[in-house]
Amino acid sequence: MNWLAIVLTAFLSAALTCSVIAWWLQYQVRPRFMQQMDEEFRLRLKEASDVISARVEEAVRKGVRDGFTSLASKEVIQGTTRNIARTSAGFVEDSLGKILGRRPPKGGDQE
Repeated sequence: MNWLAIVLTAFLSAALTCSVIAWWLQYQVRPRFMQQMDEEFRLRLKEASDVISARVEEAVRKGVRDGFTSLASKEVIQGTTRNIARTSAGFVEDSLGKILGRRPPKGGDQE
């Protein structure tokens, strides 16, 4: 037998074997592998979202709790309300005085 026929037969046999293996990997192994990876990914994603949602929920609870505990006392709120009322009354008094033509007191603020 001549050497060229032997080499050509070996090459064709190797090419056919590689083609069959490539087809098997592409159409049989890869779809199953991708399906398993997709299932694994979905499982891990669900676990991660559960962990994240628990952390966010706890952070919101802590924030609300801290917000309520840091509210000002009743006395501070009443004092602030009185100051706002005095300031508003002063603005209204000055505005009415200007409308009615009254002059501001000599010691008062000038604009």
